[in-house]
Amino acid sequence: MAKLTVEEERLSESFILYELMRRVLENDLVKMNQAPVKLKTPYIHLVEQTLRDLSRELHETKRHMKRLNLKVELNSHDNTFSEYTIFYRGYALTAKYLNAHLKNQVSEKIEAWFLHRRQSKEGPVH
Repeated sequence: MAKLTVEEERLSESFILYELMRRVLENDLVKMNQAPVKLKTPYIHLVEQTLRDLSRELHETKRHMKRLNLKVELNSHDNTFSEYTIFYRGYALTAKYLNAHLKNQVSEKIEAWFLHRRQSKEGPVH
């Protein structure tokens, strides 16, 4: 069986993380809209803009995956693991990810997107 190329692996992992990020941010947005916070508008705008940027990035990732005939599907998940099937070049690969690791990666990526937005608007923070 052929192995995933570095590009296929990177795209697959990006797709998984972007999908999880989108789900987390959409859930958080619903909760923020219901939260009794005095100044929630800036937080809501930040999450909404991040979701728009993330949607564009996810679209580009999917487009690139389609060009490579690469597909990722969630098979199953429990409290400990999430199992995905990656279809590539006529092969199928099953990959198991530790949920705690996915959660940490998603958290780091969301924070990086928030900080990047701040730095790109205001310049470097001193």
